[in-house]
Formats: sequence, C-alpha cells, structure tokens
Amino acid sequence: MAYYSLVASLPNLQIGDEPPFSTEEYIGNCSQWVTARETEILKAVLLNEPIASPCPLCKTWHNMETQLRNAVARLRGQKLGVDFKGYLQPHDGFSGTIESMVTDAFTSQDPVELEEELDRARWTLAEELVGQDPFGFSKVLAYGIQLKIVERWNRMDVSVGKEKIEAVITANTEQEKQPDASEQSG
Repeated sequence: MAYYSLVASLPNLQIGDEPPFSTEEYIGNCSQWVTARETEILKAVLLNEPIASPCPLCKTWHNMETQLRNAVARLRGQKLGVDFKGYLQPHDGFSGTIESMVTDAFTSQDPVELEEELDRARWTLAEELVGQDPFGFSKVLAYGIQLKIVERWNRMDVSVGKEKIEAVITANTEQEKQPDASEQSG
C-alpha cells in the first residue's frame, strides 16, 4: 500500500538537528495511517517490542544491524587484541557494503566521528530498505529508523559524556589501588 500523504508530510531529518517529534509520537501518528500489523512492525523495529509473527522487513533490518555490529566487534577486537568471537551474533546473508562502511568508519581516530560514521552507515542502510517503493511502508519504517538516529545524536551532551567517562576511569583506578584479598591475607 502507498502512503503518499504520510510520506509527503514527513519533515526532513539530518543528524545533529532537533528531532521534529519523538519515536513514540511518530509511531502514534503513523498508526492513524498504517495497518495494525504495520504498527506492530514499527514498534518491533523502533522500540524493540516483541512481534507475534515473522516480518520480512524486520528480519532484513535485523540482519543488516547484526552484521554491522559484528563488523564493529571484529574491528574493535582486532584493534585491542581481544578475542571478539564471543561477541558475534548469527545473521542471514552477507553484505560487502556493510563491511566496507564499517571499515571506512574505523579509519577515524576520533571516537565521536567513528560513531557518527557508523550511524551514517545505518542511515544509508535504512534508505536501502525503501528500495523501489518511495511511498510504501518500507519508507515509513526507514524514516523511523532515521528518526531514532537523530534522537540519539540530539541526546548526546559532551559535558555529560566527559563526566561519565571520568567516573568510569576513577572507578577503575580505585579498583586498581585496592589490594587483592589474597595479598591482604598473605
């Protein structure tokens, strides 16, 4: 089914912009236009809610996201000299494009730029879900995925991030300073 009015009414999204509405509001607005089954699919993909029966679009997105996460785990593991195999998750299919996107993202030395490149890869993959139907439900879903990315970047705050990383470093440093129980009893 084509959703010409719904898709045409969606505001343009860009990473770094203020989201026009929340993901929950988006799903609520879409539920007036899409079927109950499609609303379930939106909730499954965008809110990680369980879905009663399999959905080809859900499975396609899950496989793309899983391959992307596996590529990230593999590259981070290789970079840190850590065995990454325990972090890999099964998925169907293989995309050289996804592997290339993740490899390209890892050329950045700046962690923020790396994360942005990974989300740009997700953005592009969401666009690929649309295929040849720019006014179909796949476009409605892809827009929701992109909205989640915009929301994520809008929630990021450099000062809060620095405070969190300092707290982690302090906690790890404190643990290193405390002697092991075996050292105390010896």
